[in-house]
Amino acid sequence: MDNGEFHKCFAYDHCSVTGVRSSGFLASRRSPECEWTEQPRLYSPSDYISVMVTSERRPWIILAGCFLMSTGFNAYLFGPASLIPLLVDQFAIDKASAGLSISALFLGWVLLQIPGGFLMDRYDNRRLVWIGMIVFAFVSLAGYLSSTYTVFLVTRFLGGGAAVFLWTTNANIVSQSFPASTRAVATSLFITSAPVGVTIAQFIGPHIASVSGWRAIFFVYPLVSLLGMVVLYWAAREPIRTPSQLDLSTFVKTLSNPTILLVSLSSFCAYSLFVFFNSWMPTYATEVLALDLASAGAITALVPLAGIVARPGGGWLSDRIGDRRRPVIAFAFLLSLPILGGISVVTSTSRFAILLFLAGIGSQLGTGVFYVYVSELSDQETQGTQLAILTTLSMAGAFIAPAVAGWLVDEVSWGAAFVFTGLIGIIGIATIVVAPRS
Repeated sequence: MDNGEFHKCFAYDHCSVTGVRSSGFLASRRSPECEWTEQPRLYSPSDYISVMVTSERRPWIILAGCFLMSTGFNAYLFGPASLIPLLVDQFAIDKASAGLSISALFLGWVLLQIPGGFLMDRYDNRRLVWIGMIVFAFVSLAGYLSSTYTVFLVTRFLGGGAAVFLWTTNANIVSQSFPASTRAVATSLFITSAPVGVTIAQFIGPHIASVSGWRAIFFVYPLVSLLGMVVLYWAAREPIRTPSQLDLSTFVKTLSNPTILLVSLSSFCAYSLFVFFNSWMPTYATEVLALDLASAGAITALVPLAGIVARPGGGWLSDRIGDRRRPVIAFAFLLSLPILGGISVVTSTSRFAILLFLAGIGSQLGTGVFYVYVSELSDQETQGTQLAILTTLSMAGAFIAPAVAGWLVDEVSWGAAFVFTGLIGIIGIATIVVAPRS
């Protein structure tokens, strides 16, 4: 064929092939779904390959877009953690009050997550992500302009509304975009965006602040999410929603589903372990192991870094053993418990660092698997609501149980805090053992 001509055929307008709406796609005969045109068209091999490759890669491009949106938001979520001294100086507050800048967002997230799940089951999830991005941009700008700490905290609380759509809704989009054979790996890769965002906030945030001031992070992090939204809308051309709209009575009934509550309670326990390691190990290292704060913080950073490997690794392992979810989650708890005991007695800095890295793996190995597990246990029309329940209890575990552990450290001893956290892990195993198979 001359000039790279691949195939000469009559063209049809408005033909849908492999989910891609295309004008004038290859056809060898007339189809009742297509309208005949009079002029023949020439197609090269690159035209054909372009359409097919795009179709095959589309779920992964969707994953990339969702990943970027979540990464930018998680960097915003934990951004103040590495800038506490600057907040203290700017607003003339103490460190405990500065810590509320993170707690306020989690509180808004927990309170708004269930209503957000209801919306996920009724409307196109792509539009909800767009709303989340608008909210994210608004609260970032308001945070940049805030003149008092009270106003700043309000913007952080409202940022919890963005979390509902930039985290949970994106997780639902990824889950619905992949077949069952690769769903766990894809979802676990998406969940990895959280530790990536935390790492960006911890390592890049202070450099941005030193060059352009601490408020500059409220411009940088939303840009990452904005790029992800552009990628998502380029790849996800069709609405992503449940086939039937969820009515209010079904929604209320879904909130008391014992199966979903069991799995979500296990996730509560997993997040409790993860945040305990993240939040209290720097203090433990300084008070018990006599490390300086910088060294203690650097070693503790191994916990979220381990999640970059552990979160997709858990999904991969789950897929490799026949799409089974419970064994991976149970193994994660069983790995975490002896590590927790080892940390409580170790005296060597190097061994402490190794144990913390393993703690990061154990506490995050099942994170992505929880989302797949709940999706598979849910009716299709209530999947968004079920994911909202999972996320709500998970985020509750992220600040309730570690707060209790902190009280035990102050009022009783470090040993009591470790025992309490160990009991949380045992509860996590018990709830996942009695949960049904997906």
